[in-house]
Parts: sequence; C-alpha cells; structure tokens
Amino acid sequence: MNEGERFQLLNGELEAAVTTAGLAVDGGDALQSSRFQRYVTDFQREVSAHPTNPAVQEFNDKVQDATTELDD
Repeated sequence: MNEGERFQLLNGELEAAVTTAGLAVDGGDALQSSRFQRYVTDFQREVSAHPTNPAVQEFNDKVQDATTELDD
C-alpha cells in the first residue's frame, strides 16, 4: 500500500482505492510487516466513512481473512 491508494481516495475514487489496496493485501506476505499492517489499519479507518459500500465491505473481509491466515 502506498500513497497511490490515498490519492485515489482523496480524489473521490473510493472503489479504485479499495481495489488497489485489496491487491496489496492479496500479496499476503506483506501483512507480516508491522508497517504494512499500520498502513492497512489507517486505510481502513479512512474508508470507514463508507461502511455500506460493497467494495469497502469486500476489502474489510479480505483483510480479516488474511489476518486470520497469519494467526494460523
């Protein structure tokens, strides 16, 4: 995750930002980094203003699944 997602989000491109962030989470191994986890948490906080948006819901589910896999 990088400033690209934040830029998209700030420009009103919620779905594009969430999709891009989701691709980063799909990498899986990145979630082992505490820095990356902080980026994900910060991004989730920013998109939390749109809890009913299907893209946001899918992203949050993806993060939860990836986090659960790390715990196993």
